[in-house]
Amino acid sequence: MTKIKLITDSTSDLRKSEIEKYDIEVLPVKVTIDGQEFDSIDNEEYIYKMRDAKQFFTSQPSVGLFLEAYKKWTNLGYSVISIHISSAVSGTYSTAASVAKEFNNVFVIDSMTASRGMHYYIEDAYKYIKEGKDAEEIYKLLIEKQNKIITYVTIDRLDNLVKGGRLKKSAGLIGGLLNLKILTKLYPEELAPVDKVRGKKRLIQSLIENLKNDVAGKEIKKISLVNVLAYEYIDSIKEEIAKEFNYKISDEDIFITTPAISTHTGEGAVGIIVEIK
Repeated sequence: MTKIKLITDSTSDLRKSEIEKYDIEVLPVKVTIDGQEFDSIDNEEYIYKMRDAKQFFTSQPSVGLFLEAYKKWTNLGYSVISIHISSAVSGTYSTAASVAKEFNNVFVIDSMTASRGMHYYIEDAYKYIKEGKDAEEIYKLLIEKQNKIITYVTIDRLDNLVKGGRLKKSAGLIGGLLNLKILTKLYPEELAPVDKVRGKKRLIQSLIENLKNDVAGKEIKKISLVNVLAYEYIDSIKEEIAKEFNYKISDEDIFITTPAISTHTGEGAVGIIVEIK
């Protein structure tokens, strides 16, 4: 049977138990806050630090780190499947794909999502490996998932996203309106605003209406909620999704997201990640 190694980056929000289960190597997206760099830091602790920080930013895994990982595993006779955060919001996929060109048996996936959306890919990849599929076949199957994952982010404050350049000042939605609540959607090319509202209730209503259009005539396979200390949003979103879609989101599918993501979304943000069948 072909030996296959899974690799991802730390924006995948994998639990320690999942890292062990999938035997997956996780390359760190580093965060720097007020001059102090962290390879890893507790998600909640980082948000508290960010509240008072004067400066914070992220840095993707380096070319050297990808090269070292790919060399290590291919030299041991493994094929590699490397699954990464959407190229629309990070250069991580581009770096990984560039390094992979030096190898014949490294397959890089642009997940076109983030956080637990990446876990959907990893979970399937692990299952396919156990079924004995080869790396190229698994790669092709995973690419098919790119059109089956929908990612929205509700933004409580726009400061972090705009400063980090992750949110385009498009469609006349932003300008000087940083006090509004914004619903954004992750498209293949960019994270873009789709609606602007005043108040949390209207933000959640807008989310539900947009999701209805996205999943019309389709069956929901899974929904995850990742957040930046946004508990009041989480409870309301859970209730509305249960009511409108007859889908109960389990506590296991609710996460405080990694610092690499919360740096850009800011506190109060919620990522709603939906996989359809």
